[in-house]
Order: sequence, then C-alpha cells, then structure tokens
Amino acid sequence: MEENVNRNQSSCQRNEIDGQIITCKACDWFRPPPIKELLIGTSIPDVILVADCVWLTPLIAPLLRTLDMYSDASTKVIITYQQRGKDVHDEFWEGIHNLFDVIDVDTETTVGLAKPNVFYLLECTKKKLVGY
Repeated sequence: MEENVNRNQSSCQRNEIDGQIITCKACDWFRPPPIKELLIGTSIPDVILVADCVWLTPLIAPLLRTLDMYSDASTKVIITYQQRGKDVHDEFWEGIHNLFDVIDVDTETTVGLAKPNVFYLLECTKKKLVGY
C-alpha cells in the first residue's frame, strides 16, 4: 500500500497551499489508537478506503466501530468487498447503513464496468445526528 502511494505521490498531491499529501497507515480495529497517533495532527481524514475487509463475522463490529471513530460528516468512506457469506454480508450491511448514508455505486453506469452481484463498491458518509 505504501509503495503504491509513493509511486503515485506526485499525481495525488493536493495544492501546495495546505501542504497535505496522501498517507497510509495500518490500524488494529480491535485496539484502534487515538487519531492523533494514527494521523498527522488530530484532524479527521478526508477519505478512508476499506478494501476487501468484510469476510469474517468477528471483524464486522470492530471495523464499524473504527470507521465510526475515525470519521465525521465530511469524511468519505469508500468500501469495496466481495460477499463471501450471507450472514457476514447481512451483519455488515445493517451496521454500515445504521452509521452511514450509503450509495451502492453502479460501476456499469458510472464507468462502464460490469461486476457480478457479489462485488460491492460503496460510497459512505456519516449520518448527521438528528436534533443537534
């Protein structure tokens, strides 16, 4: 992951005004560190990418807690995964929809790429709290 970021750094940099660049870090979902330890500064990330992490039931709750902890309404969470079991998928699907507004991206319409029904590409933004 880090090698890929380094290889593409020049084309991925933001403008020089804010000086931010793409970084990647490993995160233990069972013991997620405080955000100030994981990221530079204490800001919430703009984007969180989750790739192929929905496959075992015991991982779903820690993943969802971590995504909830590290995101706010301005964070875009992009999730891609292949459904490997109905129970795991159903638990994840319910949990992600409880925390986030979810768009199931239609890749055939958006980029002309057909995908089997067991592959998912989701764009998620944290739900705003009602009454606050």
